Amino acid sequence: MKQKPIVQKVVLAAVIVKGNKVLILQRSKNEDVFPNMWELPSGKKEPLEECKNSLRREVKEETGLEIKIIMPFFVFNYQIEKSDEIRDSTQINFLAKIKGNQKIKLSPEHQNFAWVSKKELHKYNLSKETKQVIKKAFELIEKLK
Repeated sequence: MKQKPIVQKVVLAAVIVKGNKVLILQRSKNEDVFPNMWELPSGKKEPLEECKNSLRREVKEETGLEIKIIMPFFVFNYQIEKSDEIRDSTQINFLAKIKGNQKIKLSPEHQNFAWVSKKELHKYNLSKETKQVIKKAFELIEKLK
């Protein structure tokens, strides 16, 4: 049996904080990986692209929002096996805020969004890693106050 190629990816995600809530997005039902699942605004770093620029670009593409990046704070790894490859991804998570007063405009990649508090996380179909990142963000926010 032929072994699938392993493709390494760097994914950048934003935990966008507003008051005591963070923004999560629901993936489109048409996505081939994790349809309908909730996630953070995120995306792949392009070759030679600076991480913070990549994050700003991905958030703008997915939500229409311009963000102020506060700091990177948590990293995790995950693998996705597809029919033609295995994706070995490293996700770098950043704490961020919205610049000014903006409205969310979702891209076709997502079908819904929600601002959630720590107590509301259990109501959403989030991966255990994403829940962990959001909980760490809430802990960090408390320390930064």
